[in-house]
Amino acid sequence: MPRPVIQPTATVVTFLAFLAVPAAVSAHGVDLPTTCSQDADAAFDEGLTLLHNMMYIQAEAAFERAADMDPDCAMAQWGIAMTNFHPLWPGGPTEEEAARGTTAAERLASMTPGNEIESSFADAVAAFYDPGHEGYPARIAAWAKAQDVAYKRNPDNIDAAALAALGRLASAPPGAASIEANAAVGDLLDGLHESAPHHPGVIHYAIHAYDNPALKDRGVPYAAIYDAAAPEAAHALHMPAHIFTRTGDWAKSIDLNRRSAEEALKHSDDIIPTDYVHAIDYMVYGYLQIGEPEKAAELVDQMLAIENHQVSFGGAYGLAASPVRLLLEKDMWAEAAALSPIMHSAIPWEKFPQTVAMRWFAIGLGAARSEGVETARAAIEELKALKMAMEDSGQTYWVSLTEGQILTIEAWVELSLGNEELAIELETSAADLEDEIGKNPVTPGHVLPARELLGDMLSEVGQPDKAAEAYRATLAVSPNRHRSLAALN
Repeated sequence: MPRPVIQPTATVVTFLAFLAVPAAVSAHGVDLPTTCSQDADAAFDEGLTLLHNMMYIQAEAAFERAADMDPDCAMAQWGIAMTNFHPLWPGGPTEEEAARGTTAAERLASMTPGNEIESSFADAVAAFYDPGHEGYPARIAAWAKAQDVAYKRNPDNIDAAALAALGRLASAPPGAASIEANAAVGDLLDGLHESAPHHPGVIHYAIHAYDNPALKDRGVPYAAIYDAAAPEAAHALHMPAHIFTRTGDWAKSIDLNRRSAEEALKHSDDIIPTDYVHAIDYMVYGYLQIGEPEKAAELVDQMLAIENHQVSFGGAYGLAASPVRLLLEKDMWAEAAALSPIMHSAIPWEKFPQTVAMRWFAIGLGAARSEGVETARAAIEELKALKMAMEDSGQTYWVSLTEGQILTIEAWVELSLGNEELAIELETSAADLEDEIGKNPVTPGHVLPARELLGDMLSEVGQPDKAAEAYRATLAVSPNRHRSLAALN
């Protein structure tokens, strides 16, 4: 299988001089030696492979099989505890996940790990479930720190290194500071890849590290191989689309997400996994960028017709975002203003206020751009209430994004009232804020970029040169966006 051709940085060279990782990785799986029985060890390796691919439901099932085969297998309980929190996914585990993870962590604490790697991993997962933490971010930070210690205690173990990289990504600072942090993690992963070119976690986490406009080119070689490294993992089939979305390669993104959605549906006995919704949202975005909204609308209709979606942040995001994209990307302002605030019944929306905000943003922006000032102002009040809920739960990224959405609606209200200078000032502030915080990895793109909306506004007030500048700036961050390209042609 071909692998990326990556020029190692000085950091990588230093790292490789220190690290001599055995390539204990098959073409599609990993091999972490445990002190469990032979059969339980094989089931554990299957679970760990799925864990690295973020196929959490299937991974938990594999770890449970390992526990059934060998009740004394401490690493099976470690795996169950790990599958019930998701380091890179916004928000925390559901109540059910937290309960299952806590039970597994308590069982693990009562067991005796059989070797140093088992002990180190047990300490790391125990750090997450420590009852003394206040809030999910604190738990993630504690786990990431302990996982780093596990790596330092086991510097020749590929899985310890890969999970340490994941922890560093999960605890990286937000905004522009994340670029430097992610680049450093990328250096580590590039070195690991040289030693273990098939390791699914290394490839997967490298794509996450490089899911940024400034780093996207470093991610392209990994995006080219991940589907082959894990051909039956829906999330792995989807992940390269993170990079291809950054580069504007819509055909590749659509194809990968089609395959991902199909694979996800194969594992939907009682519930449709989040991977399906996540893939559909990316497909919808891709079809809109190549000017095929009818195909995007068909996908949204199919997704919304399904009742038993998995409850997760990723599922809530896709179910909220895709219907909004259909209207906003096509300038269907009156239709956006008329959206019902009632959303899909599968999701307890009060748990995901940042996703509900997209619906009210669409209503407010649509109303402001179709002479519905009072509706727009009502939407602003709804967004302010949602923003307070996000502040209470420590969702700092989404607080900032919602503040930008409020500024945007206020800007278009002011424009509708004839206050052009204030409108441009407000929309510019929204664009600057959005540029500062960037795109969250859960989304293929903001439901409508504020910088692009600034271009719309400048065009409407008769400033075509400045409008073109805003559209070009949008394309610099989001290449091949249909609305910006159309506005420039």
